[in-house]
Amino acid sequence: MRILISLLLTLLPYVGLQAHHNTQAEFGAFGSETTYIEANIVSIRWGNPHVMINVEATGGELPVGERLRLVSHPITIADDHGFVAADFAVGDHLRIYGWTHIRNNPLIWMRAIQVNDGPMRSIMRFTDMIDIANGVFEKMNMEPAANLAGSPPGRAGPESVAKLREMGLIDEDGLMIWPPR
Repeated sequence: MRILISLLLTLLPYVGLQAHHNTQAEFGAFGSETTYIEANIVSIRWGNPHVMINVEATGGELPVGERLRLVSHPITIADDHGFVAADFAVGDHLRIYGWTHIRNNPLIWMRAIQVNDGPMRSIMRFTDMIDIANGVFEKMNMEPAANLAGSPPGRAGPESVAKLREMGLIDEDGLMIWPPR
């Protein structure tokens, strides 16, 4: 019995590691094309490990009536990006840009979201950086993630960082400048 308990205690940390996943492995590269949908909120789970909003499609690129789950960051990262639970309520109408699951599971990783008649808001600061570097962000008519300014751009990729530096959008400390000066 002691051996079994010891074995379980030894393996316990690895169980948590197996629960973590790479979102790009599930939803594709964050610089890739997104899907646009309109939907109404059916239920909300504002918790960890990820914020999840269950919706029913009302338009866009998915069939009307299709139910799916919008997935996003853990609570602390969602907060850092400018989103809080009070922003969402069952019945709210959403417009969403996001990445569909590569294995066709009914999941979308959110890129940007508009609640009712509010602004379209980004929830992906590194994708904002990629889009800014590629010159397409301003055409997207969305507000950047709340923590874009002052963020280290490394996860946007070396090519994007080089472009942002050329554009004068990286400060002397290597952090993102936004809005442009």
